[in-house]
Amino acid sequence: MAFVFRNRRDYSSWSDKKLVSAVLDGDQEVIVYFFYKKFSATFQYHIYKLFRQKVDISDLVDEFFMYLYESDWKRLRAFDPTKAALSTWISTVSYRFFRDYKRSKIDLSGLITISNKWESFRGDWVESIDTGVDMDIKNAIENIKSERDKEIAKRLFLEDAEYEAVAKEYGMTTDYVYTVKNRLLKQIRKELNGYC
Repeated sequence: MAFVFRNRRDYSSWSDKKLVSAVLDGDQEVIVYFFYKKFSATFQYHIYKLFRQKVDISDLVDEFFMYLYESDWKRLRAFDPTKAALSTWISTVSYRFFRDYKRSKIDLSGLITISNKWESFRGDWVESIDTGVDMDIKNAIENIKSERDKEIAKRLFLEDAEYEAVAKEYGMTTDYVYTVKNRLLKQIRKELNGYC
């Protein structure tokens, strides 16, 4: 499914609080931006690492959307910008969702089961954030040999930079940034082989 951003508002300049508020208010364009653009690389990274077999990434992101949307965005309303950045919060919550989804929805042969254990997710995520995940990602990025690719990886994966912004910074087309991102994902996945 292709999404078109009609009026091209510059969401990258929005604060975490403003972005979350717009999602909670039901701004459809912001919701699409939030789930399918801003945090797309984060979701893809977790899914690639957790699911060894081929899966439909968009379907899993849709499932995560429904997970946060449930009970009038109950889980997203738990986000507290005074405790963590939105990128850290969404990375932690989405990783745990995809991890638990894999454990409860897919059995060892890859077949869908009827278990819904992922629904037992506890909102008190702050007490048990897995800082090791972030450290492993940062270490993997530091091991990238090309200095330019290393900087691009930091901008995309650690700072959640917009593709357009990175393209402008490095004099590339947006399509080329997507290509670089996919190549970097493969490199980072090799570095983190054995994680999970």
